[in-house]
Amino acid sequence: MSEPTITVVIGAYNAMPYLTRCLRSVAEQSLGEYTLECLAVDDGSTDGTGQELDRFAAEHPGLLRVVHQPNSGGPSGPRNVALGLARGRYVFFLDADDHLGPHAMRRMTDMAERNGSDVVLGKYVGVDCDVPRSMFEANQEVVDLATSRVWNALTPHKLFRRSFVEERGLRFDEDIRIGEDRLFVTKAYLQASVISVVADEDCYYKVKRDDNGNITSSYSDLAKRFETARRIMAAIAAHSEPGPVRDAALLRTFRGGLLDSFSWRFPQLEEDRQIEAMEMVKEQVDAFYTPDIDARMTVPHRLFAHCARHGLRHELIDLIEFLKEERAGRRAPHEIVVDGGRAYAAYPHFRDGRTGIPDSCFDVTDGLRQDDRLDAVRWKGKGRRGVLRLHGHGFIEKVLTRDPATALVLRARADGHEIHIPTRAAPGAGHGEAGFTADIDIRTALDGRPLPQGIWDVYLNVRTQGLSTRRRYGARKAPDLAPATGGTTGDLTVKPYYTPYGNLSLDIKHTKRTRRRLRGLGRRISAGRLRGLVRPDRRRR
Repeated sequence: MSEPTITVVIGAYNAMPYLTRCLRSVAEQSLGEYTLECLAVDDGSTDGTGQELDRFAAEHPGLLRVVHQPNSGGPSGPRNVALGLARGRYVFFLDADDHLGPHAMRRMTDMAERNGSDVVLGKYVGVDCDVPRSMFEANQEVVDLATSRVWNALTPHKLFRRSFVEERGLRFDEDIRIGEDRLFVTKAYLQASVISVVADEDCYYKVKRDDNGNITSSYSDLAKRFETARRIMAAIAAHSEPGPVRDAALLRTFRGGLLDSFSWRFPQLEEDRQIEAMEMVKEQVDAFYTPDIDARMTVPHRLFAHCARHGLRHELIDLIEFLKEERAGRRAPHEIVVDGGRAYAAYPHFRDGRTGIPDSCFDVTDGLRQDDRLDAVRWKGKGRRGVLRLHGHGFIEKVLTRDPATALVLRARADGHEIHIPTRAAPGAGHGEAGFTADIDIRTALDGRPLPQGIWDVYLNVRTQGLSTRRRYGARKAPDLAPATGGTTGDLTVKPYYTPYGNLSLDIKHTKRTRRRLRGLGRRISAGRLRGLVRPDRRRR
């Protein structure tokens, strides 16, 4: 029997009625030249899952192989059993309550074959649940782990080259029940030669079950999370060198596994358990928490790490309780304090001399967000003399605007050249906002000279209290914003328009009359050059 191209692995435990849709999605794959087998391991189900697997296997001979085994207590055991039996060149892990898009296996295998990929991610779709999306903005033939957002997708629902899995000895740890998939995928990412992403095909449908169990708040649950994070960090250290890739992997683990475990459940633990948990976190923080990672952390994560490292148990509990109440809307949001051109989130124990937590733990300057609104874009002037006038507002979120200043920035899309357009304060700004008016004179904007032809993207810069933010302008518009109008001045015409993302850009061109004049001038110059090249024949006849 020839080996199939793909082995789809399904670990199934009490998966009815979702299992039928799952199996049907495998049987209906549009494979093209590829072949497929499905290996399903029934992990001691009691709801008819095993019987449904046998029924489907009988209806689809040669497609589905079924293994029945006593319950192993988690998904790792069934996946490892199936890995040992898989025959495909590639292996894909599918949960029994989820299902595949009709072209998923073909598209992902095409990507792997084209690039020699060891791991391929296919676009996720959430069915009544959220799924990672940020890494699926565009297809990626070869992922850069230092900058890619694939670190936000650590579930095993991916296509893996089976020879790579076997050569690296990759298996799911069966003695941990929480985060075993994140450990497996982290090891795979760091050892893969090529990782690719299929973003233009709905490949994997993640289904929210109606019978979700309650999350426990026991210490054993919390300890398991810390143990998984410890193993992941050990794997990162073993399979990466210090540098951007390692930092990206550690950042994901600190945020999404270790420090996030300091949730509402931590204050419910007994004191001795709290101390043990903090010591477990301190061990990892002391070993792997670098200044570069700290700079990329949110303030709560930064404070969690500091409190764990320095044994500030009461302060940690205060912060957790504050965040819980703030997120639930039962207390006012934290304030932003501006001092010396830096912004700080005034969480509990900010500048509390008794705790000694440094200001740097509360610093949010680099993460400040700008909000703005475009109120009007219209041509102002008569005849062939005029300016493009913009009205709008801008402010820095959560920062009280004092002595605000704004400026428009025009950035040439062709070469990145920037021109700053001054603004003047406009009456009628709301609380904390900087209202402004700006006139863009395309004849003189470039240091007294006309703006070159081309596309110019518009940015807004907002400054207050020594802080400064900048972003593309125009996506947020006034409800009564009239259509943008352009005009002509001198030899140039400007047409304002909105990009697919809603941002404002300017298209600057020569007028038709100027283009005709330039074409005529070009023809005369060419003719003159031609006459200069064709000289009279002065030979005597």
